[in-house]
Formats: sequence, structure tokens, C-alpha cells
Amino acid sequence: MNEPFSTRVKLFFSILAILALILIAYANTLLSPFNFDDQALLQNIALSGPDRYNSVWPVQYRHLFYLSFSINHSIGGLNPLSYHLTNLLFHFLSSVTVLLIVFKTVSKNTQWESKAVLGLSVTTALLFALNPLHTEAVTYLSGRASGIGGFFYLLALLFFIMGSEKNRNPTTTVPLFYFLTLLAFGFALLSKETTLTFPLAVILYDLCFMRSERWRPFKDRLFFIYLPLFSLVGAFLILAPGLRNMTADWIGRIDIDYALAQASVLAYALKLCIFPINLTFDYDFPVHWLAYSRFVSVMIWLAIVFAVIKNFRRVSPVLTFALLWFLITLSPTNSLLPRADLLSERNLYLPSLGFTFLIACGFYHLFFIKGSLSKPGLVLLLTLFLMMGSLLITRNSVYRSNIHLWEDTYEKSPADLKVLHNLSHFYLEDKRYQQALVPLLRLSRSMAGDFYRAFAYSNLGSIYTQNGNFEKAEKEFHKAIELEPTLPLGYLNLGTYHASRGEFNQARTEFLRARERYIIFKWGYPMPVELDLNLARVNLQLKSFTEAEKYIRQYLQRVPGSLEGLLLLGKIYQEKGEMELAEKAYLKIQGGGLASAKAHNNLGILYIRQGQYEKAWGAFNTSIKYYPQMPDAHYNLGKLILDSKGDSTLARNHLEEALAFNQSPSLKEEINRLLEQTPSR
Repeated sequence: MNEPFSTRVKLFFSILAILALILIAYANTLLSPFNFDDQALLQNIALSGPDRYNSVWPVQYRHLFYLSFSINHSIGGLNPLSYHLTNLLFHFLSSVTVLLIVFKTVSKNTQWESKAVLGLSVTTALLFALNPLHTEAVTYLSGRASGIGGFFYLLALLFFIMGSEKNRNPTTTVPLFYFLTLLAFGFALLSKETTLTFPLAVILYDLCFMRSERWRPFKDRLFFIYLPLFSLVGAFLILAPGLRNMTADWIGRIDIDYALAQASVLAYALKLCIFPINLTFDYDFPVHWLAYSRFVSVMIWLAIVFAVIKNFRRVSPVLTFALLWFLITLSPTNSLLPRADLLSERNLYLPSLGFTFLIACGFYHLFFIKGSLSKPGLVLLLTLFLMMGSLLITRNSVYRSNIHLWEDTYEKSPADLKVLHNLSHFYLEDKRYQQALVPLLRLSRSMAGDFYRAFAYSNLGSIYTQNGNFEKAEKEFHKAIELEPTLPLGYLNLGTYHASRGEFNQARTEFLRARERYIIFKWGYPMPVELDLNLARVNLQLKSFTEAEKYIRQYLQRVPGSLEGLLLLGKIYQEKGEMELAEKAYLKIQGGGLASAKAHNNLGILYIRQGQYEKAWGAFNTSIKYYPQMPDAHYNLGKLILDSKGDSTLARNHLEEALAFNQSPSLKEEINRLLEQTPSR
């Protein structure tokens, strides 16, 4: 077996090993639920429809990113498995691309034997694949933009390297690889706009590693890569309105003071790339810490960059590449442009590669002796992989629920008001009202902005409503509205409060105000589908049947086949006297359970109004069959038997069943009246 074939075989088995380790390390995430912004993202996909992203033109913002979610949604609906598998697939492909990039780079720039080159390449790829820092880009489904954009970014770099090798055919192979470079870069831009830095990364790689005679002349790269690359960036800015508008917005938001403050954040990000411990979903950098360390950090960074540039040819190219790659790939999110989040782990997916490569090179320089890795080096390397795998599995476990994720974040960033807001939100979503009370009270009494405090007051009102403290609840809702009148949640909760108390006119007014604000003001929260359902309910109670029908149809457009929606639509038709339409709506509710039981109970009432007593008898019996604890069906059937002079014993049995399951005082009184009139056996 010759050496090249042996190397290919080793590469193949190395890739299988990377796949196996990634699957093992991320196995505990495959059934993790949608977290944080995932639900809003999926709702946006569902509302946009498949045609928006399945069509090639016009180019949309993050077109490939949203297309991948659209495909997942069409395959698995809201089952998170296919979404997680897709994220893992891109992470695996990125890790393999890292392996090949390092293999090509080291083999072209050193005299190392293939065994050492392969060992260093596999080590770098595994350090990248098992880095706990990447959980936010891989496990957090919305972090896929970093994963998919990172993959195409790295793939474009690999194609550039392959096209620049001197032994390539200049008439066929070289143009092909350079074309693939441009294509992969285009895909990266369609996945995440921050990959716009790729031309600078290519120039950096060229300056650091393409110094020997093993590469094609610089003029080839100038005409076939650099000019087309910058032309492609210009084309995207012209042809993609979303990217163009975003770039214009970036330029308008440049902030020098923010850039100076970023020096401290960059230092912390560098620490995370080298030591990925104490990770959290939301990093809190206190203002006093940024101000205190700003001058020192800026001076240190300037000194390091100046020293590297001044000694560019004398400093190790790997060190130069690691530092400048880190700064270039992180610059869109951590330089001149202010962001709400000073640091996000998913934005370190690409920047971490440079220092991963540097660490692997340093390790091999220390422990690769006489053509093989020394025993202490091998033990240390295996220990490092075990530690990283353990940290990765532990970090992934935090994503098993929204509550675990934000409890972990709160533990590490207790002063961050956004964390208090999100933690309380997910406590409420899980109906943990008492646990939500503490962070909401802290948030309402804090120096947070009007947005967060308005949310806190509104949610406090919901908790007080649950506890029966209605007077206090109403006050909290009004505080929320007074504090931030454009925020819909206060009106939505106040409408729900009035509806629960039978105050339907006030409820309708508040629901309409909430709906108007969801449409006019873009707070980043999509209008909940239940709002149209609630408007249909209160309009039905107010006998506004046309309005009720309008809103229930809007609800059913967004949630087709909703049993709750069909049931309400049937009631609206029934109240309007449109019996055939009501019957059709009820008959669409199949499959058993409570919804089917309610539908057939309503059908029975409808048939009685039409004088179809046998069909009514059958409908009530079907209702009881679907849900034996249905008091209304037992009562209606018992009354129907009595009215038709049927078996009084059977009627009494159904009335007694209705009484046993009943929770309505008015119905209880009516059942007792009928039982008194019905003789027992």
C-alpha cells in the first residue's frame, strides 16, 4: 500500500472518529426543546410560507438559514429532532473542513512527515468539534446562522487553498476551485451577513501561509479571487436589499466609544476561546468594569497588534494568523457597531478556530518527538479530549428546557435585568407562578427601562389574577399600560382579566387595543394567535356574530384545523341560525377526546332545535362515548329522554352522572329540579 493511499485511509477513519465523537457529545441534545427565540423564528417561518425561501429570487435576509428551517418544518413540523440533526450535520461538516484546511496548510508549509501532519490536523479538528464554546451555535437551534455561515466560510477558504496549489491544472482545476470559492462565499453571505469579512480572511491566510514556491503566483490569486471576491460583495450589496439596508444601518451606527469599550470584551472572548469555562447564555459586563479596564485593554491590544504587524515576517505565521483571524472574524459584532448583547458565544464559532489551531501547533511542537507523539503527550491529549467532552455534555444539558437555561444564566449573571425578564417569562409559561413572583418583583422595582418594567407589571397582574387578588391585578395591568402604552401585553392581559370576570365590552376594547399595537409597533414579539380566538369569543358573548366570525376565520387561517377554533366557529353559526354550516364545522372535529365530545354535544342541541330527536340521541351518546365525564351531555341526554317520555330510570342515571361530574352551580340547580320530578325505580 503506497503512502498517499495510506494517508487517505487515515483521513477517512479520522473523519469517522470525528463524527462518532460529535454524536456522543451531543446525544443529550437531540430531544432538547425549542429554546428562547426558536419559537418566534418558527412562527415567522410558518407565517411566511414555504414559497418565500424556497424560491431563488428575490434574495431574502439570511436566505439559506431560513430555508434550512423551512425544510425542517416541512419534514418534521415542530419535532425538534430534525432541527438538531441539521445543526449537528453542519457542525460535523465544519469540523471536517477544519481538518482539511489544517492538513493542507501544514503539509504545504513544513517538512513534517504525513503522520505528524495528520496528527496535528486531527487534533485541531477534534478541539474544534468538542469545544464547549460552540454549544450556542450547535445546540441552540437559532444559533444555526453561525454554524451554517461558518461552514460555508470555511469551505470557501478550503476551496481557495485547493485552487491556489501550484500542482493544479491551470486551465480546468484552478478555475473550478476558484469558482467554488466564490460560490461557497455567496452561500455564507446568504446564511449570516457577518461572513462579509471573508475577503480579509483570505488575504490574511495568503500573507501568513502562501510564502513558498508551492503556491500559484500572487497575480493569479489577484485576478481570479481577490477582484471577483470584492465584486461579489458589491453585487450582494446591490442585489440583496436586506443586506444593503443592513450595511447602511451599520455605517450610520458606528460608535468609537463603543469600540474602545470592546477592548475588554475582546479580552474576555479570547479567554473563552482558550479556556471555555463558566459559559453562560447572556454575558453581563458591568459598566464600571468596562470603564475601569478600557484604557489598559486598549493599550494592550494596540501593543500586541503593532508588535505582530511590525514583526510580521519574524513572528510565527500561526500566531499571526490566530490573532488577526480572531479580530477579523469577530469584528462585525465586536468592534464599531453597538449591540444589545456585548458578547454572544455563537459569534465566537469562527473566531475560535485561530487559537484552536495555535494550541494544537504548540502541543505538537512540545510533544511530537522523533516522528511520533510521546507517551506523556498522548496521555495529556486524551485527558484534554475527555475534559472537553465532559464540559461539552454538561453544558449541553443546560438546554434541556428554557427554565434550566435561564436559571443557569441567572446564577452566572444575577445583575442582568434581561435575564430576570426572561427567567420570569418562562416561569409563567410553565405556570410556576410563585417562582416567577420574585424575579418579577425585583424587575418592577429595578432601574430597568420602561419595556422591562412594563412587562414585569403586566405579568405580576397575571399572577395576582391567578391568586384571586383581582383588585391588585387590575392596578398592575394599568401600571404596565401607563409605563409603556405601545406595548401590547398590558392590554392583552387586561382584556383576559375582564373576560374572565364576564366584562365582555371592556375585554373587547382591550383586546382590540392590543391587536392594534401588535400591528403598528414592532417589539420583536409576534401577535399571539390566541388574540383572534379571544376576540371571537367575546364578540360571540356580545352577540356580535359578524365580528366573531371574522376573527375566528383569521384564527383558523393561522392555525388550520384547530379543534378549539372549529368548535367556536360551529357555535357562532349555531347562534346565527346557520345550522347547516354549524353542523359541517362540528363534524370536522373527529378523533375522540374532549373537543369531539363538546362538538357532538352541541350537535345534539342543534338537532333538537331542528326536531331531529333520534339524531340528537345519537349525538349525545357519541359525546359521552368520547368523554364519559361530560356533564352537559349526560344532562342533555337525560332531559331528552324525559321530554320524549322515555325510560325514566335511564334518564335518572344520566342526570345523576351529570350531577356527579358537574361544576356549574346553575346547572346543578337545574339537575336537582329534574331529579325531584323523576321517580326512582
